[in-house]
Amino acid sequence: MAKNKWLIPSLIIAGFFFMGLSWFMSTRLENQSSGLKLLARIVYNSGEVYVFHKNMTTKETLKKSASLYYLDTVETGPNGDATFEMEGGHRLRVLDNTLITMDQEGEKAILILKRGDVQVEALGAGNNVMVSKNGQRMTLSEYESQLRRENAQAGFPEMAPVAMETPTTPTTDSLSSEYIQDTLKRQIPAFDKCYKQLLQRTPGTVGQVVMTFTIERSGKIVSADATTSTINNADFKRCLSEAIRRVEFKSFRGDPITSTFPLSFE
Repeated sequence: MAKNKWLIPSLIIAGFFFMGLSWFMSTRLENQSSGLKLLARIVYNSGEVYVFHKNMTTKETLKKSASLYYLDTVETGPNGDATFEMEGGHRLRVLDNTLITMDQEGEKAILILKRGDVQVEALGAGNNVMVSKNGQRMTLSEYESQLRRENAQAGFPEMAPVAMETPTTPTTDSLSSEYIQDTLKRQIPAFDKCYKQLLQRTPGTVGQVVMTFTIERSGKIVSADATTSTINNADFKRCLSEAIRRVEFKSFRGDPITSTFPLSFE
C-alpha cells in the first residue's frame, strides 16, 4: 500500500521533469541552430518605428532602443527614423517606409531589405555586415555605391559622403557657410521624399520653405524648424525638420551656429 501511495505522485513529478528537460533541450537546439548572437542595436530617432521580435505576433513600438537577433524585424512609418548600430562600428540610418528583417550566416549579420532603404552613415571595420535587396547580396560599401548610382539615374544630387571614422578632436573654430550649404544640398533626396508624400495627400502643391537650424559643436543639429513657408502643412514641415536633423557636420571649437537653408518645391 505504501508503495502504491507514492507511485502516482512519483509518476507526476517524473512527468514534469521530463517535460521540463524536453523544453530545455528543444530551446537549446533552437538557439544553437538560429543563433543568439546580438546582430544589431536599433536606436529610435523620431516618428513611427516598430520592432517584431522572432515568434511574436504583434509589433512593438520602439521608444528608445532595442537589441536585434536572428529573424527580428524593424519597420518604419512615413516619418519613421532610426539608427542601426552594429559590430565593428558600422552605423546605418533606417529611412522612412522601410521594412528590414535580420538574418545571420556564420559570423555575418545580413539585413534583408523587404521595403525601403538604409543610408550608410559610418563604415566600420571588417565585412561582417551584408545587405540583401531584391535577391542581391552586397557588402555595405557595394550597397552604398549602388544606392548612389540609383540616385544619380533618378536625377537626385549625390547624398552626403559616408563617414569613414568619427573625428575625436575638432579641427576648426567654426564652419563656413559654403560648407554648411554644400552639405545640406547633398541631402536634397531626403527633402524630396517629404515633398512626394505631400503630393500624395495634396496634388499640385508648390511653394518655398526656409529651414532654420542650430549646429552644436559636436556637429549635430539640435533644432530645426520651417520658420518661413508658403506651404502650410504641418506634417510636411515636420518631415523636413526631421530630415534636416539627420545631417551631421564636422565638429568645431566655436559657439553653436544658427543658419538657414532655403528650399523650393515645384
